[in-house]
Amino acid sequence: MRKNILFYSDCPFFAGCENMLVNFFQDEEFMQRYNASFFYRYSGPYEAGFRQRVTNSLRAIPLRLPDLSVIFDGISGSSSIIRVVVLIFCHLLLKHLFIIWSTARLFLVFRKESVDILHVNNGGYPGAYSCAAAVIAARLCGIRRIVYVVNNIAHSHRPAWRWPDIPYDMIVTRAVSLFVTGSSYAKGMLVEALGLDPAKTVNIFNGIEPRGVTETREETLRRLRVDGGRLLFGVVAVLERRKGHAVLIEAMRILKEEMPAGGLPLVLIEGDGVEREMLEGLVKDGGLDGDVLFVGSEGNVFNFMNAVDVIVLPSIGQEDFPNVILEAMSLGKTVIASTIAGIPEQIDHMRDGILVEAGSAASLAGAIRSVATDGGLRESLATEAGEKFARSFSARTSVRNYEVLYERLLAQGERA
Repeated sequence: MRKNILFYSDCPFFAGCENMLVNFFQDEEFMQRYNASFFYRYSGPYEAGFRQRVTNSLRAIPLRLPDLSVIFDGISGSSSIIRVVVLIFCHLLLKHLFIIWSTARLFLVFRKESVDILHVNNGGYPGAYSCAAAVIAARLCGIRRIVYVVNNIAHSHRPAWRWPDIPYDMIVTRAVSLFVTGSSYAKGMLVEALGLDPAKTVNIFNGIEPRGVTETREETLRRLRVDGGRLLFGVVAVLERRKGHAVLIEAMRILKEEMPAGGLPLVLIEGDGVEREMLEGLVKDGGLDGDVLFVGSEGNVFNFMNAVDVIVLPSIGQEDFPNVILEAMSLGKTVIASTIAGIPEQIDHMRDGILVEAGSAASLAGAIRSVATDGGLRESLATEAGEKFARSFSARTSVRNYEVLYERLLAQGERA
């Protein structure tokens, strides 16, 4: 008899942390092996992203649950004093009321379900507070096999804003059967943040199913009005400080002074965000107007990545196991990325990519120079990247690893 797995997720939009859910729901072998249902907190952007990415038939139930971000968005233009007061109020009182309300709502939902395993998908920890509510509601309903996936780096209890979470963290850590992280680095941080027994945590690398390339390289470059005669480096990341675009621009300024005329590659920056105006100013001030171009957000980033020669991710923080690196590897692209968080678990330095010191423009400039001037190195790194992806980071490989985990939990329950 097929076992019933109930998935639960809460995210404002269909972000990268939701990609593994796509892998489960689009995997024919998995969907034939288990009865899968999906419950999630409704929002318009999430609904649109989910319906676009998941095309298989699936029992998916959106839930109307309260969300603190609505309040924070509503005061975004207020004075700093008002924002601080509202923040304190939300963390000391309103958040707890929302968790209690969400727990009651989810209890009424879960008790009608036959559930062998609850799979909670969270962006980080504590992340979405309804994920804690889902765990509490599940235990109240008698669901005892709970897998809790943390897709980013956990926050410890050291900062004062985390102190009100301690009671919920204690309940969650006792109720969850196994925590899963996408990298061993994230696993270590989670163990430290929550004081977990390492045996209660598992590291399963995320995998991806590459989306189709629907344009030729020439078509993409023509649409972007880019000259394909130069070596092209691409960045796919939201324009926020943590992604390190400013470091890349400084690296390009260094290279423009050092490399011969005509040897400097062209950098294409995909994405939008709060730092765009500032970054455009850095490009202008550095005399890089013709060397660093902003192309905005692409509907299909695989078309964009397919059109460039090298992918760069110069992040300086708040990363775990970036999907963009896996996507680039799936296309057989050379990758240059910062040596932070789980990225060294994706890239073997100088074998299937290049790792650089986070925040160091000099280190990044050296890596760019290496692959720009050595075609043999660039080709070797790209080939190895594609082979490593097929071996370790495909969607089927990742889903199969979760199936092993599920079967282990189910077997333990039958012996109990």
